[in-house]
This record gives sequence, structure tokens and C-alpha cells, in this order.
Amino acid sequence: MGVGCVEVQTVSKTEGRMRCKHENCGAAETVWLPYEFDGRINGLKPHQYCVHCGAVKNITSDRAKSLGYYVNELAKMQITKVQMRLIIKELEALDFDDAYSMTKSVQKEMFSRVIQKHCSNL
Repeated sequence: MGVGCVEVQTVSKTEGRMRCKHENCGAAETVWLPYEFDGRINGLKPHQYCVHCGAVKNITSDRAKSLGYYVNELAKMQITKVQMRLIIKELEALDFDDAYSMTKSVQKEMFSRVIQKHCSNL
């Protein structure tokens, strides 16, 4: 490592896969990309990206929710604690709450599939 360089842990290992701990680029380093709102492209807008993996942050109106939001939804359902734990573990392994590359609509589809897999009575 050179002078002024710092070794930073940028990824964590989840279920045998590497997962980036995203860090935004500076405001001066954003990239101009098409911006989508309610399914329509509305010109260009500056997008931030991760300085470690290069993933562009999702700034559409279809933003991903945190895993906690879906855990609260599970708590409202009539399922056992074992089923809930299995569902949460599987969602964590899928990088379900990655705000950079995930959209809410994709989260809903994944959430439904995982629930159907572990809860045949629903």
C-alpha cells in the first residue's frame, strides 16, 4: 500500500458469497444517467455509484425497502417462528435489501416466492 492509502474491508462474506458494503462516490463524481419516475424516463439526472464495486444507486420511485419492512410484514402473518426464520435467512442470502441494485417490485416478487416455498398453507 502506498503513502496515504488505507486498507478498508469493503465486502463481507454471506453464505459463501461476497457482499459489498456500498460507499457512495462524492457529489462531483456522479454519473449522468436516464432517470425514471412512475415508469417514464424523465431525462438525465446525476446518479451516485459505489466506489468499491461500481454499482449505480437506484434513484427511481421504485426504491427497495429494508429487510425490516418485510420482517414486519411477516410478523402480521399467521406463520411459525421457524418459518419466519427460514424466510429471513433466505432473503438475507439473496442480498434482498441491497438499495443499489434492488427495486421494490423485484423485492415483492422474491418475497412472495420465498413465502410460497416455506409456507404451503398460505
